[in-house]
Amino acid sequence: MTLRGTADEIQLATLTRILDDYCEQAGIEGSHPAREHLARRLIALFSGGIDSPDHVRMALDSVAKDWHGTSAASR
Repeated sequence: MTLRGTADEIQLATLTRILDDYCEQAGIEGSHPAREHLARRLIALFSGGIDSPDHVRMALDSVAKDWHGTSAASR
């Protein structure tokens, strides 16, 4: 990470891939409100200094659980 909360091109591509993969595993379609919610959370996590893909996915599991009542990634 270059500056806290600022993504370069490679980091942005990685974050997009994490979101795409996560939503695909969870069965969340591109226009579903949960995807936008998860994307906002992903940006907040990154801005807070969490940039490890594994740590981001674990945090998204927590958000998805709150959103759906169960872990979306386990579906």
